[in-house]
Amino acid sequence: MVIFNTPGVNITFQEQERLLLIHWLKKPDMELLMDAYLHALQFVCDNRHTYYFCTNQTQIGPLDREQEAWLSQEYYPKVFECIQDEIYAAVVFSNAHFKAIVTNYQVPATLPQHHFIQFNYFTKQQEALQWLSDVKKGQDVAVIARTN
Repeated sequence: MVIFNTPGVNITFQEQERLLLIHWLKKPDMELLMDAYLHALQFVCDNRHTYYFCTNQTQIGPLDREQEAWLSQEYYPKVFECIQDEIYAAVVFSNAHFKAIVTNYQVPATLPQHHFIQFNYFTKQQEALQWLSDVKKGQDVAVIARTN
């Protein structure tokens, strides 16, 4: 199901997997980034059983500091307000971007930590989707075990 579609981003929802997929097609400016993520947030708030997210950034490279700050300081807390539970987010980077992150990684002291989001990073979307599927299967088994 298509949630939001522009020449810069395609956001879809895979109902069976309860997975929201954000695929960036071109580098967003702040307005497009906010518009896209706020559409995704509205969908998540209307469909509170959405716990699995995949963002594909292979075509755009890194977001800028202002965009990262907005996501961390404003957007992620709004997601938690809506869902009130743990979520799982896979982020897909190009090989070069992934290598640069690993090589130059420093923990940003100014950005808040969000313990309700479990991030994992990949260079192939298929691997990211497999990880999310495996997490979902584990969560489903845990729910079944608790109800027995």
